Amino acid sequence: MTKSILCAVFIILILGVMANEIQENKCGEVLPQVDCGGGGACGALCRQLKHGIPQCLPTSNGKLACYCTYLCPP
Repeated sequence: MTKSILCAVFIILILGVMANEIQENKCGEVLPQVDCGGGGACGALCRQLKHGIPQCLPTSNGKLACYCTYLCPP
């Protein structure tokens, strides 16, 4: 009985720590100074400025905007 309770508590603690590590705070912003017309400018600027992951997303006016997702500063 004591072993099973100890094991259950240990498993719950491990799962809690893992969930904390998996859940990262991500921020994102549109980089207005660059377009997604090609040439890789969106990706290069996003990685250089924010060390992030670039995406070209459609806007309401039909153009593509450079959206950069990165880890939020602490």
